[in-house]
Amino acid sequence: MSNMENNDVDYLVISYYFPPRLETSGLVVARKIMEKNLNVDVIQSAYDESSDFNEIINKHINNRFPIDIKTKPDYIPFIFKYIDLGLKAIKKNYKKVYSRSYIYSNHFLALEYKFKNPNAEWTAEFSDPLLLNLYTGAIKNYPRAILDNSDYINKLNEKIEKFNEVSDTDFKALDNPNNTFFMAEYLTFIFADKIIFTNENQREVMLSVYDNELREFVMNKSKLEAHPTIDKKFYNFKDCEIRLDNNNINIAYFGTYYYIRHFESLFYAFEALNHKYKDKIKLYFFTSRAELLKVATGSLKISNNIIIEKPLKYFEFLNATTKFDILLINDTITKGHFKVNPYLPSKYSDYIGSGSDIWGICEEDSILSKKELMYKSSMTDYQSSCDVLIDILNDYGYEDQDYYFEDNIYEKRINELNWRFGFEFDERKKYLSRYNNLKEKNMTLNGELQTLMNKNKKLKAENDVLRKKNKNLKKENETLESKYNEIVNSNSWKITEPLRKLKNSK
Repeated sequence: MSNMENNDVDYLVISYYFPPRLETSGLVVARKIMEKNLNVDVIQSAYDESSDFNEIINKHINNRFPIDIKTKPDYIPFIFKYIDLGLKAIKKNYKKVYSRSYIYSNHFLALEYKFKNPNAEWTAEFSDPLLLNLYTGAIKNYPRAILDNSDYINKLNEKIEKFNEVSDTDFKALDNPNNTFFMAEYLTFIFADKIIFTNENQREVMLSVYDNELREFVMNKSKLEAHPTIDKKFYNFKDCEIRLDNNNINIAYFGTYYYIRHFESLFYAFEALNHKYKDKIKLYFFTSRAELLKVATGSLKISNNIIIEKPLKYFEFLNATTKFDILLINDTITKGHFKVNPYLPSKYSDYIGSGSDIWGICEEDSILSKKELMYKSSMTDYQSSCDVLIDILNDYGYEDQDYYFEDNIYEKRINELNWRFGFEFDERKKYLSRYNNLKEKNMTLNGELQTLMNKNKKLKAENDVLRKKNKNLKKENETLESKYNEIVNSNSWKITEPLRKLKNSK
């Protein structure tokens, strides 16, 4: 509990990931609390580690209700455990409740709280589409997300039916079994009092899979709210010890590197550039996918201009953004999967508070492409990255009238990537062959082991028979010994002893 004089808090925040855990969704929630200067109670995961951010947000927190669940978040057992423990932890009726996905189990808990406290104003926020797959745009249909629970579904359908009666709506009942990704969106759209989306494209994409009645219903109670930018003072809260050469143009990227969020157009352009000041440009990548990035860039001539680092802690990251000349940000590739790009990189809200210039590598008509950025190029237009590189060099006073770009760099890069793919494939094939050989040997050894186990089982059975015979003989011997002792100690035996002696003397 924080040291606040006002203990009468009427705002409950449901955010399983929350500081001290430094996960993006929880950090966004914490920054919203700080931005709006709220005093709240928080339901969150039980997390023992400390963080600087936790100390800062703590003055806004009256009570924390830590929930300890070992099951993987958003799996069906987790959802029901979270609801059960969460409702038990809540000790009062709140006027307002807020939940945010990720994780979407936050919405399930908030939904149940709303059922128990219908007068509470529930605000639900979606960080990204839940139902639609990021990589394909198709509806997620994972087996782990299919809920087969007629009692729970029937209870929810009763709530939907009553809501329809009161609200003069005609929202459809849920089928059983059902998809929990769908349920998290659908039920929240119906029962939450307010809905928050991070941008217009996200709202359009998420609502596109629902009928007109629900779309209009959600539009009327939803608003767009971008990720908040933390106060400027926190960019100097903790110094990042990175040392940069100020004679260079230092460009940095902070975040994940993967195949739908890459920098190939930049690499093509930089590799192709022939410019006497080319080496003034240094590209820094702070990413958890360092090995993948090293493989992707290791054979390039510009590899010496690329510095790959581990991710920084949050406040060190904020401070680092103030030290670089230009910050790189790129869209997620969605063309062919979504009508419009529903994603805005979360780092954008951190970048704009740094004071550094931003270079956005954008997908056409994305939210990022519509932002005011110092430099902007297309993810699919190699020439636009060439133009930006020259603009940057010129802006920093490094002009070369004789610069040019190699014409065949694209073909070279494709050939290099194909070669690398072939090499990786051959390496995997070699290891697969070794694996199969070892697997075959293992099967042979398992067969031999089974034979020995069968022999052992047979010998054990024979041993059991002999042990049983021995046991029976032992019992028979004990019986005979008992009879012998009985005869020897009997009166008749004692009386006839003289006769036995007489007989023996003859």
